[in-house]
Amino acid sequence: MLEKHQEEFLKSLLSRARVRATASPSRRKSNMPQYDEQRSGAGPDERDPAMLSGLIDRLIINKGWDLQVSTGRLTGQWGLIVGHEVASHVSIDSFNLDPSGQSGTLILKADSSAWATQIRLLMPTISQRLGEEIGHGRISEIKVIGPTAPSWKHGQRSVPGRGPRDTYG
Repeated sequence: MLEKHQEEFLKSLLSRARVRATASPSRRKSNMPQYDEQRSGAGPDERDPAMLSGLIDRLIINKGWDLQVSTGRLTGQWGLIVGHEVASHVSIDSFNLDPSGQSGTLILKADSSAWATQIRLLMPTISQRLGEEIGHGRISEIKVIGPTAPSWKHGQRSVPGRGPRDTYG
C-alpha cells in the first residue's frame, strides 16, 4: 500500500485544498487599478454623472451671476410674464444695478403715453409677478417712461414756442 511519507503528503495536500475552498478566492495581481467590489446599483452614487443644469446652477450661484441671469431670463420671457399684448407695447429698456449689487431699477419703455399710464396702473400686479419670477426684493424700483416728444427747434436759433401739447403717442 502507501508508505507513511506518501500518506502524510496526501493528507497535507487534502488539508490545503480544504483551507483554500473555505477561504475567500485570491485575486490575481495585475497592473490594473483595483476597485471596490461595490458596483453601481439602482441608487444614487457619487460616481454617477451629474445633470448639466445642476452644475450650471451651482456655477452661477458661486460666481454671483444669479441677478444678471435672472434679469436676462426676465427679458427673454417678458411676453409670458406680462402677456403678449402688453409686451407688444411695453418693453424693457434697461436694468440698472444698485451699488449693493443685490437689486436694481427696472426701466420700462412704453409705445404711447396711454400705455405708460396703463402700466403705472398695473404696477402692483406687475411687481408681484416679477417678484415671483426672479425673486422678491430683486427689483427695488420700476420706472415707466413714455415716448419722447418731438422737438420743434430747428437750426441754431429758436424762439420759445407753445411747449409740448401731448407725447404724440
